Amino acid sequence: MGDWDGWTLVLLITGGYVAVVLLVRLMLRRRNQLTEQFRQEVAKEKARRAAAEAASVKPSRPKAD
Repeated sequence: MGDWDGWTLVLLITGGYVAVVLLVRLMLRRRNQLTEQFRQEVAKEKARRAAAEAASVKPSRPKAD
């Protein structure tokens, strides 16, 4: 490492910075995709439970006098 000049170090540091920034951006994008998928699944489950609850509730019959 003693024979590296200034430009080599600049390229190494720049390449490392670009790699880290790209990795962070990819991770954030994936996190957002997973969050959106989870929200959609929660919404589907809520709708399914509401439909099941509505189907299981029996309307009350009027009393015969």
